[in-house]
Amino acid sequence: MGEWKSWRMRRLCEEMRIMADEMKRWGGLLALALLAFLAGPALGDEAAVGEGGGGYLPLGDGWEPSGTITIMAPTDIADFALVPGQNNVEEGTLTVTADAAWSVSVSDEDDETTGGKMTEYDTQTGNYIADSPDQLEAFMLVKATGTYGSGTNVSLEDGGQIASSSSAVTDEEIPITFTQPVSWSDDVSAANRGYKIVITFTGSVA
Repeated sequence: MGEWKSWRMRRLCEEMRIMADEMKRWGGLLALALLAFLAGPALGDEAAVGEGGGGYLPLGDGWEPSGTITIMAPTDIADFALVPGQNNVEEGTLTVTADAAWSVSVSDEDDETTGGKMTEYDTQTGNYIADSPDQLEAFMLVKATGTYGSGTNVSLEDGGQIASSSSAVTDEEIPITFTQPVSWSDDVSAANRGYKIVITFTGSVA
């Protein structure tokens, strides 16, 4: 059996697109779509001489990884009214299955373009506006509650952990709350323009 120093699970990510197709002074629409990814195998950070560094780190005949996780992000969330002067809230459910201690974190998929804020995009092409796009003033907040949720809003400015457990779970449904503050100073979107952000949920096991 080759010597080894450390290994970690490749993170599992799911992304969710949050789009306000039109934000008016008295409301708007927030539509979510899901892009799903399957869990990858364990990845060896360091291996003995002669051993490969990708995929499962071999520790002997018959060895299999003990930690796996699958997550499914919220779907079918629509009609999210964006009303100026208040915190606009929508709810969903995150489903987790893991056979070891686990955690789920949330982040903005495109930190360079959106930086945690819903950003102006073209509703016809689906692309962000390239030249000085408008952004909502406040960062979007994400919170997980229930038995395994932290119960604390995480700002997509930096992202962070929203749920965890020291034991395995199967098809555990975790309530997720999305909060988008909208200010009276936020710009109303122009024709064929809206606001969008892509949220990444990342699951990992110990």
